[in-house]
Amino acid sequence: MKLKLLAITSLALAAIPSIAAVSMAGDAPAWGPFTANIALTNDYRFRGQQQGHGSLSVSGGVDYTGSDGWFAGLWTSTVDFNDAADTYMELDLYGGYTMAIDDKTSATLKAIYYTYPTADYPTGANHNDYFELIASASHDFGVASAGIEVAYSPNYFLESGNGVEVSGNVTVPLMDKLWLFDGGISASGHFGHQWIEHNNIYGTPDYSFYDLGVSAKVSNYTFDFRYVDTDLSKTECFGGTGLCDAGFVATVTLALP
Repeated sequence: MKLKLLAITSLALAAIPSIAAVSMAGDAPAWGPFTANIALTNDYRFRGQQQGHGSLSVSGGVDYTGSDGWFAGLWTSTVDFNDAADTYMELDLYGGYTMAIDDKTSATLKAIYYTYPTADYPTGANHNDYFELIASASHDFGVASAGIEVAYSPNYFLESGNGVEVSGNVTVPLMDKLWLFDGGISASGHFGHQWIEHNNIYGTPDYSFYDLGVSAKVSNYTFDFRYVDTDLSKTECFGGTGLCDAGFVATVTLALP
């Protein structure tokens, strides 16, 4: 497992210099409606819970955004569930539509399928793959922007039945520019709650999660540092694991225009 994660991480690290060269080349052709990204994080979290047992994760994605509001994309990351299926890769496929209500308010409807293509499930085991429909809205208040999200899955992770997530987020710009951070610095926070129909199958009770952090941009790079936690105790978390404990998450992302 560790060798697989190391190999994928090393490949992504080797690709960063060439991707950066393409993005910074002044005579390179524009990507048009396509953008791409690659990121490294010390602790990949999804709704507060660790997806890689606190180890380094590498991720990347490609997005298409049309001028009419339609979008589609894919995103992949290394994971480590330490499960019988030896799951070490996540692949998300999504698409949707964003509508501008006015110049400061927008609403989005997105369908997303989370799949784990390398998982080798034992006979009779529940599968990790699942589908979600996500509705969200955001508004720019000037001094801060805020958003709300509602996600529904008819059969959540591990075939645990209906899953519903409701969350909100706030982002506050702190500085337009500081030293080498030519893209500015902002603070943000996120709070949500996840309901799961069959908690005994999923492995935890329904729970709340939150994060607080700061992001700083330098050219095409974004550096993000945040504190993440849930309200689950260790005994409530997947049979006594520490996957729901509080932690600090550091992520660097390279965006391609």
